[in-house]
Amino acid sequence: MDFDKPGKSIEQQIAQLTERGMFIDNPERVADYLSNISYYRLSAYWYTFIEAPVDEHRFKEGTHFAQVIETYVFDRKLRLLLFDEIERIEVALRTQMIHHFCLEFGNWYENPELFPCREYHHKFMDLIEEEIAKSNEKFIAHYRSKYTNPRNPPCWMTLELASFGQLSSLYKNVKTCAAKKNVAEHFKVDETILSSWLEFIAVLRNRCAHHARTWNKQLPKRPKIPTHPKQKWLTFAPKRENFNRVYVSVAIVLYLLKCIVPTTTFVTRFKNLLKEYPAIPRAYMGFPDNWEEDHFWDV
Repeated sequence: MDFDKPGKSIEQQIAQLTERGMFIDNPERVADYLSNISYYRLSAYWYTFIEAPVDEHRFKEGTHFAQVIETYVFDRKLRLLLFDEIERIEVALRTQMIHHFCLEFGNWYENPELFPCREYHHKFMDLIEEEIAKSNEKFIAHYRSKYTNPRNPPCWMTLELASFGQLSSLYKNVKTCAAKKNVAEHFKVDETILSSWLEFIAVLRNRCAHHARTWNKQLPKRPKIPTHPKQKWLTFAPKRENFNRVYVSVAIVLYLLKCIVPTTTFVTRFKNLLKEYPAIPRAYMGFPDNWEEDHFWDV
């Protein structure tokens, strides 16, 4: 089948929304929004307002364009909140990996014996050497100008160039050892749980960084849930099919943050965001009905 849908002007886009049942009380204001936030991007936010059958593209009675914008803004604020805190987790993870593995193995990331999958290690080395080659960081330039052996800088320099996703993959693929367990111990989980959480958060972090819809999105993989957590964890877990939605995402971020900054205000700011947007349906984020009774969320 050929794709034959032509592009539409802003006026045609507004007319189509009106025809499909969306209430627009200020067309000029809506035109301003559609001039700066594309119709296609916003369509992901009005999808929850479409009545069945969805392929008829009819909006539920009483749907206002303002509701769509409110959902969009809520999602944006949620992403910014999560992204800011994930940065703390990333920095702490990098620090712990550098510290413990350096103490045990030296310049460990270059040692293929530490990686059960040699193919993974080969690909990682290609990737990290590419990052080193294209880096314009002063500490890399200084190393190149002063030292010739070894060819690559020590891990405490090199791993500063690694992304969260690369760190997550590196932790997952390195063999079980005292260093790997010590990193997990810092975050008060075992290495299996930490590996699962890091992989999950890396995907969440990328969605936040690239401005992708997050509030009602199911991430590709479900994270493992700890059975014997070493600090306070969810008492009222959501249904398994909701493990990869926002509710558990926020819980994981909060759990790890408390290991880094026990006095974190993240939970207060998250609750305040929910209060600011009471009309946003909690069910789409995977919240159980009694979530506010869970002491995990106590300030």
